[in-house]
Amino acid sequence: MVTDVDYRLTAPLFKVARNGPGPRPLVRAVLGRFLFAVLALFFLGGTSFGAEPFTVISADDPLLEDLRYLVREGGKSFLSLTPPLSRDEVYAILNELETENLSGPALRRYQRVLDAMVPPLSYVSPNFSAAFHINAALEGRFRSNTGVAWQKQDNRSRSLIGLPLHFFFSDTLELFLEPLLAVDPWYYNHPASNWGSNVPWMAERFDLNMPLRAFAAAGGNWWAFQIGRDRLSFGPGITGNMAVSDNPDYYDFARISFFSGNFKYSALISQMPLNAEHLVADSGDLIPPSPEVSGLIETTNRYLYLHRLDFRLFEKFSVGLSEGVMAGNSPLELRYLNPIMVFHSFFSWRDYPGWGKKSGSMTGSLFSLDLEWAFLSGWALYGQIVMNEFSTPYEASRYPDQPPSGMGYLLGAEYAASFNDWALSFYGELVYADPFLYTLSSPFASMIWMRRLSDLGTKDLRYMFFGHTEGRDMFLAALGAAAQNEKLSVRLDLSFKMQGGHGLEWDWDTEYNNQRSPSGNPETRIRLGLGLGYRLFPGFTIEGNIGETLLLDAAHVRGERKYGFEAGLGVRYYY
Repeated sequence: MVTDVDYRLTAPLFKVARNGPGPRPLVRAVLGRFLFAVLALFFLGGTSFGAEPFTVISADDPLLEDLRYLVREGGKSFLSLTPPLSRDEVYAILNELETENLSGPALRRYQRVLDAMVPPLSYVSPNFSAAFHINAALEGRFRSNTGVAWQKQDNRSRSLIGLPLHFFFSDTLELFLEPLLAVDPWYYNHPASNWGSNVPWMAERFDLNMPLRAFAAAGGNWWAFQIGRDRLSFGPGITGNMAVSDNPDYYDFARISFFSGNFKYSALISQMPLNAEHLVADSGDLIPPSPEVSGLIETTNRYLYLHRLDFRLFEKFSVGLSEGVMAGNSPLELRYLNPIMVFHSFFSWRDYPGWGKKSGSMTGSLFSLDLEWAFLSGWALYGQIVMNEFSTPYEASRYPDQPPSGMGYLLGAEYAASFNDWALSFYGELVYADPFLYTLSSPFASMIWMRRLSDLGTKDLRYMFFGHTEGRDMFLAALGAAAQNEKLSVRLDLSFKMQGGHGLEWDWDTEYNNQRSPSGNPETRIRLGLGLGYRLFPGFTIEGNIGETLLLDAAHVRGERKYGFEAGLGVRYYY
């Protein structure tokens, strides 16, 4: 979670009411563009602007923590916590709050969010404006045991240099691009390294996938549309969300949403290319029997189609329903663009040739139910159920070819309060995931995200489940607390996890239809982490984290014990 207490620069305080050839030449070219953008920033910076641009808050924006705290203290439930959130969705949330009942820390967060909706602009002309910023960070970290994974993963680390560029057209359209100077994740998480840094000090360490965020977004007081690359997260889970989480580095997607006070409908299309060469546990399964898919190892014609319905009762109880399908090897299909069609009723798994020796399906289903109840001021209970496959005990015991179940559950509670100048929040979550949640009868139908790294011949492909961060075949219990004032933020997290024998590799087989999580000889992980942030002055923050991890039956070897300590320190400047 974010421990940063430094936020984007704010406009003057006011309140708005609304109705709703090789790597080295490339590196030099990139650095030259960075220098040009920085010079433009200082020559153009500080221009005032009288209109109100259209903006969005993305899934990893610290402003989401402010919004979350405000809604909890205000005694409301979220209609739909599915960032990115558009400017008008944010205003709808703020306008529901009774500001006279908010504490001092909450009022400051309220104003901070409000100000961020009208960012300071660097250039203004009729119907067009632009904002140029610089985001620089220097991080270093150490761990005592390379056999224990980092607590703070690379997708939570900051880039060495980022140059967020915003271009606004009237009050309806935003174009966003953020060139980066960042470390390739393969080096950041190198398994043999005790030390790490976000400085790409060799050319092959540059993450050439940048930008990780670039999109066009538009909207009004009842609709929003976004196309491009950004992060997504559907639901209030703190350790992760069960259906769509911000675990991947980015999603390439298009999404349209329609919303009112207590109702929201969203449709999402995300392209997810996949190369299964290093994903399949048994490489023999990469020899498909049917000539239609002979030799299929990778495809770019892989799309997740998903639509979601959110509604709220009495501003206290919210329900979210998501239904989706992963079409594993098919061009963009018109039928899946039908906004009010139930995907499952297409019976689309019969429309594509089978894959692999077991003729696995090339389509996978995804269904989720989200519930949230703000039962007392400051308190909220929430839960999630996600399903890829449902196999009853009767079917599993009597039909040997019955697919194994793919179910997942999350139950959480959150409390927000204030004490003097401090904003306080506490949470607890329980998560259970079946051994074959997210993993279906072919890797192409499975809920797996992939991207290529800056490959110079040594780096593996990067795979992740786009569901819960901890994946499948596991049980997780987590507790946490956070405190923040105007200068200092503190966060403490404690978790207990039992991980079964099934991980990210694709190893689906009907012989597993009776397994329950955690399967085999589970590895037990106990983890404690502390995060700190201190703002020395506006725009400059010092951040640090320490953590301890204990593994019992490590790597599923009975009696094997591993212990690891890690620490990280960083400084950040934002203008």
